[in-house]
Amino acid sequence: MRKIKDGIVFSNDIERILRGNNAINFDYEERGLVIPKDNTIDVLRDSFREDVNRIFNNKVSIVEENEMLAYLFGSILDVYRKYPIVSLDSVYLEPDDRDILFLDCTRLNGSKDLVSRIRPDDDGSVKRQIRAISERLIKDKNRRIVLADDVVFSGSVLKSVSDEFKKNGIDVVGVRSAISTREGYDFFSRLPLGIKCGCLLESDVIDQICERDFYFGVAQSGISIKREDRVYKAPYFEPYGDPVERASIPSDYSDTFSRNCIVRSLALWKRIEKLSGREILVRDLPEVIQNTNGDDSVVLELSKRLERKREISR
Repeated sequence: MRKIKDGIVFSNDIERILRGNNAINFDYEERGLVIPKDNTIDVLRDSFREDVNRIFNNKVSIVEENEMLAYLFGSILDVYRKYPIVSLDSVYLEPDDRDILFLDCTRLNGSKDLVSRIRPDDDGSVKRQIRAISERLIKDKNRRIVLADDVVFSGSVLKSVSDEFKKNGIDVVGVRSAISTREGYDFFSRLPLGIKCGCLLESDVIDQICERDFYFGVAQSGISIKREDRVYKAPYFEPYGDPVERASIPSDYSDTFSRNCIVRSLALWKRIEKLSGREILVRDLPEVIQNTNGDDSVVLELSKRLERKREISR
């Protein structure tokens, strides 16, 4: 097991998400959004790495997509086909509807409520999913399961999910993940099958954040925020979200970091738009992003935000 002692940790995932491995089943290319197969993503990742290394004085660990895959698959080897696995992740662990079942849920910002990513405005979706999974498991004479996720942070989502399964007659006996914090690891070690992960973040690690959270229009990017009319997504950069609160970016770097996130998002969408041969609108994106208008062009939206950032910094 790899151990990271300090600094900040980012895990890469946008290439898999853009290729269709995401929790909301959004197929970009099926919708006419052609994803680059050249070195576009590598160039963006180099830029991001330089950005965060400058901010955190080179105390940055980046876990690549192939490492995440290896860590997660390695963690489930001891329980695969011995216990049903209920996964909250579909970026790295693809459900097969037999040995690996998928639970679509995430946490609302500032709330203990769990919501579906596919149907974020449906308050009862997660409970219904858990009830349906539980009924199926009991019918097959299974009452003990293992939960899997890409990252275990505080473990609050998994604890809530475990409690809900318990209400439906199912016991969670273990947790498996690619990455876990020390806090999550110590808590779930109490389970009968404990917790296994490929990478353990010790208590001096500042934070762990997924790459997707720093891009506009990438499925599962950012936190879910409930407003009066609906649930919106907020990527972790201004003016859509707060990089200080959500990603531990020092406040002195918030503006510059946000501007660079816009630059990278803009480069990605200009390339996708060129390959797709058409203008792409905000409403074409997989999720509704706060502070946007669905009728606007994605490139125009990002260009306007970038220009405003530049005007403020002059």
